[in-house]
Amino acid sequence: MAMSTPSSLYYLFGVIMLAVAAYCLTLLTLSLATNRPAGRDVEISHIFMGVAMAGMFVGQWAFGRNAVWELIFGVLLVWFVVQSIQSIRQYGLHLPHALIHAIMNFAMLLMYWYPMGSSSASGAMSMSSGGPKLDPGLAFVVAFILFASAVFTLASPNKGASHFGSHAPAWAVVGTSGTDAEHHDAAAGSSAALRIEQAMATPSLVDVSHVVMCVGMGFMLLLMT
Repeated sequence: MAMSTPSSLYYLFGVIMLAVAAYCLTLLTLSLATNRPAGRDVEISHIFMGVAMAGMFVGQWAFGRNAVWELIFGVLLVWFVVQSIQSIRQYGLHLPHALIHAIMNFAMLLMYWYPMGSSSASGAMSMSSGGPKLDPGLAFVVAFILFASAVFTLASPNKGASHFGSHAPAWAVVGTSGTDAEHHDAAAGSSAALRIEQAMATPSLVDVSHVVMCVGMGFMLLLMT
């Protein structure tokens, strides 16, 4: 059963998803300029998620073949699963930050496997009349995990872990690393970009982008039940 929601709310979510994608694209660009390795995979994932989610909330903004999007999120899912396994092997039993991103990409695949239609009059989303329907139990479980991750991220004292992970060295998060002598020229060349990145890639801001993405995806999953 589809939920009755004002179309303006869909447009609001669509704009917010694009804002997160734009923010992460900026972070990714800055990371290349400042030689920051940590968090790039999350930024790439959020860029694709934000653009795809905007097209789901507002049908007129959607583009590209579903098979291409499924391939993208399938590759990202495998990447984050592998990263989770490697993190556990390296640091022992713990909850890797990559695991929630694997779940988020799995959620994106569900949305493409069980697509929603778009009302031509308002752009509001509604369930397609034909085709398979997403199992409500699965949708609620995945949505609950996403909402729980959002709450945990807001409450956690370890800010930025949702984006960079708990074991990333400080230099990998801030940018241009290593010994001062080895990286002095690179740091001087990217000092302006580094200052901008330090202002934009703060732990609180990257956590907000994660929370917003989790809430938007969870909301979409609930709409599909």
